[in-house]
Amino acid sequence: MDMFTQMFADWPKHDLGLGALYAVLGFVFVFLGITLLIAIIRLVGLVMEKLETRKKKGAERAVSEQKAAKSDPHVAISEEGIPPEVVAAITAALTAYYEKEAEPCEFIVRRIGRR
Repeated sequence: MDMFTQMFADWPKHDLGLGALYAVLGFVFVFLGITLLIAIIRLVGLVMEKLETRKKKGAERAVSEQKAAKSDPHVAISEEGIPPEVVAAITAALTAYYEKEAEPCEFIVRRIGRR
């Protein structure tokens, strides 16, 4: 046993309390870091879930509007807030433009949207 004591006699002596303090501080910071990462990931998950439910509600609303439009063809539903008069004017302008050409016009305006 005396041999081990002589071998380590030159090593610096450290206080056990200081080492324990560093260990506890390290544990606390790692714990807080992991907790912060978990909170960020959960927050991102909640945001994605909200966006997904909004998208589903929008799709359900669009389907219900399409069903309503198919059931009553006399109801004027304008997409994206475009008045039916504007749609008619655009269609008339396109028809007048294509009637100037020699070939007959065979186009159908299916949708007009804003960008």
